Amino acid sequence: MGAIMSSLTKAIVLLRSRVRARRQGDAEQLKRLSGELEQCQPFVAQVQQALKMNTDGMTLSKVTPAWVKMRLGGEPCTNS
Repeated sequence: MGAIMSSLTKAIVLLRSRVRARRQGDAEQLKRLSGELEQCQPFVAQVQQALKMNTDGMTLSKVTPAWVKMRLGGEPCTNS
C-alpha cells in the first residue's frame, strides 16, 4: 500500500512539474518530464482519470494520493 501511495505522490509531483515547465516554456524540462511521466505509468493515468471524474472541485494543485485512491473506488491498480 505504501508503494502505491508513493507512486501516486510521484505522479502528482511530475504532473505539477510539467504544468510549471509548460508555463515557463521550458522545452528541455518538458522533454525530460515526458520520459519520467512515461516511467510512472499507470499512476499518472490514474491521477488524470481521477481528476476527469472529479466532482469535488479538486485541482492538480490540491490533489492528494488518498483523494485519487478514493475517486478510483479503492486500491489503484499497479499495472495497465
